[in-house]
Amino acid sequence: MSADRRRPLWHHFAIGGLGDMGATLISHPADVLKVRLQLRGELDAKRPAVHLKDYREVARQLCRTDGLRRGLYPGLSAALLRHSIFSTLRHGLYRVFEEHWASSGRSVNLASRIGCGAVAGALAGSVANPCDVVLIRMQADGSLAPSQRRNYRHALDGIVRIAREEGARTLWRGIQPCVLRAMLITTSQNASYGTARSFLGTQLGLQGFGLNICSAICSGTVACLVTSPVDVVKTRIMQSRTSGTYSGPIDCMVQAIRLEGPLALYKGLTATFLRLWPHTVMLFVLQERIDHALAGERVWSSSVPLPKFFGATFEDGTWSRSLRQRVS
Repeated sequence: MSADRRRPLWHHFAIGGLGDMGATLISHPADVLKVRLQLRGELDAKRPAVHLKDYREVARQLCRTDGLRRGLYPGLSAALLRHSIFSTLRHGLYRVFEEHWASSGRSVNLASRIGCGAVAGALAGSVANPCDVVLIRMQADGSLAPSQRRNYRHALDGIVRIAREEGARTLWRGIQPCVLRAMLITTSQNASYGTARSFLGTQLGLQGFGLNICSAICSGTVACLVTSPVDVVKTRIMQSRTSGTYSGPIDCMVQAIRLEGPLALYKGLTATFLRLWPHTVMLFVLQERIDHALAGERVWSSSVPLPKFFGATFEDGTWSRSLRQRVS
């Protein structure tokens, strides 16, 4: 986000929710693939990890068998509802906490960003947990036998049916790994984005759209590696049909490692990268553009500034010569 001018507080909440909702329209198919792979071979000692053929089989089912809407975009209504609550709160609260920290005269560094992200993520994850439960179930439905499918028509139908058929408490099933993941995704995305943006801008001279993209790629990479294990645990607990399958997130993790091996916690990691990389890039690109639009500024400049490294720019044609001189 642009830091040149102080924004109204509601801007931070609006751009957070709209940015993630827009990114979801692109990344949702990869998220469905990730969930299906995380559930593949659950508690099966003979299938400790997913392989290339698993990716091919699941992708073929999503694209050819299930079709566009039911295969690639199941649970889209739940995903958008979730981000309208979860992402609006986590990004907005993060910026509120960060600005409050800075206004008190303390420096904003990596540690303060992690603290702000953890608190904002925990609050947002707690509120949005029912949407997560419905989302996981709608995405996983196609992998079940027809007699076992829940067939929620949309997000609100899922919430109402869960509360009526299984009790309102089920809407908060898996809240522990959900809150932990919310804390990790908020800290890893926002803290690493802010830190990478500061470093790339001051040390390497990146600016404009290039700085936006490179910072987002760094943020997406950190988020994928940090959140994958807890994401697997969250998916399995929320998808389980009975509360007795796992006694809690620790039990789920222990059973997965004991029966499937430690790599079980990284099932679907490639799909996680396929989903979270473009999602994070789109998220922060959209946030920047929406921020400028809400502030009445030009959304896209007529000429995007090119990166500037070691005092030279691509425009003046001296970058490679200057870099060689500095390195030598």
